[in-house]
Amino acid sequence: MTALFEGPTSVHFFTGGCGDMRGFTDAGFLSLYAANHDAASSETARINWPGLFVNPTDVQTIDMRCVPSAQVLVASPICTEASPAGGKAAPRKAVELDVNGRPKPGPDWPQTRITMWEPVRYAEVHRPLAYVGENVTQFGTFPLFQAWLTVWEALGYTPVIASVNAAHLKIDGIPPLPQSRDRVVWCFLRNDVAEANGLPDLRPTCNAMCPTCGPAEGVQRWKKNPEFPVGEYGPTRQYTYACPNMRCGAHVEPITRGIGEVLDHTVHGSRFGDGYYDHFTGGRKPYVAATRNRVAIGLERYRGKPFIVTLRNHCDASSLDDPIGTLTAKGGGHHYLARPTADLRIDECEYRPLTREKARAQGFPDHHIFAGEEDDLRLQVGNAVPVPVAAWLARRVKAVLPH
Repeated sequence: MTALFEGPTSVHFFTGGCGDMRGFTDAGFLSLYAANHDAASSETARINWPGLFVNPTDVQTIDMRCVPSAQVLVASPICTEASPAGGKAAPRKAVELDVNGRPKPGPDWPQTRITMWEPVRYAEVHRPLAYVGENVTQFGTFPLFQAWLTVWEALGYTPVIASVNAAHLKIDGIPPLPQSRDRVVWCFLRNDVAEANGLPDLRPTCNAMCPTCGPAEGVQRWKKNPEFPVGEYGPTRQYTYACPNMRCGAHVEPITRGIGEVLDHTVHGSRFGDGYYDHFTGGRKPYVAATRNRVAIGLERYRGKPFIVTLRNHCDASSLDDPIGTLTAKGGGHHYLARPTADLRIDECEYRPLTREKARAQGFPDHHIFAGEEDDLRLQVGNAVPVPVAAWLARRVKAVLPH
């Protein structure tokens, strides 16, 4: 198979919704192998890449000698404890055992990502030219992160790290996503490749409008520690953007896309006053007061225009002209579309959750098929590496690989 293919090859651990494979495929890579413990995720890989070797098992149990050698390993380590999506980060609790010493049944989340050490095992055996991954920005402040980098350096790799927001990232031929999603990304390049071809350019830029110079390609401006660019975008966060003209250097705001660009306006919801369907009772229940308040805020703020309601702390209603907040695996039902009626009455609003639009907000094309039920789709979409971010990484890494 690879004898007829002249481009670069990749192996993918934790395929999930296959955002990373889709991005690497779009950049001209041939995927040789995919592994994920989740049955629906494995089936998603099989459906979209017929003939691909898919291993539906925990990566921790894989004998790396049985995995094919590829030029690039793509794998994103565990992020559950580091992720802020569920509140404050907390260490994983110990597994509880029953009277026979067997683990008690529990939530599946501990297996939603491979651990940070599985890529090391692959690199020890196969020595790929590069290892690429992404994670929440808090992963970079994880206590073992620096030790992890040291291990890769000991294996003969040079780490290149960057922080990106999917709603800002400038990629030739690909528009930014209508979703604000801060992530840390990396490429660990093997030293001999780095010495021969240099390191990949992982300096993110954005389309912006400078008040002095006009249209500009904004560059990141870090408040401190620019040599360790791990953080999030925002005036109260770790970095903002500036005009690249050294004589100017003015603060610039990234030009973004609104979620309205990917909404399917043929999909209709139900009357807000009718409440929601409760699968446990088989009947309908009224929305809680906090949700009702968010809809009321949207009606007052947008005066008859459709808007997004975000069911998350410190969030209420937002315009369709703005990106939505980060999609997550366990909170994929955070975002709802509200369509007011002429009388602006709360109970008469049409109200529905986002559907396939969530996958579009992650950059998945409509022809990309997700296997499984609704919960499986939410997990795959929320955990995925955004397709354009993966494509950007793949292009930048491909540029320094031997031809």
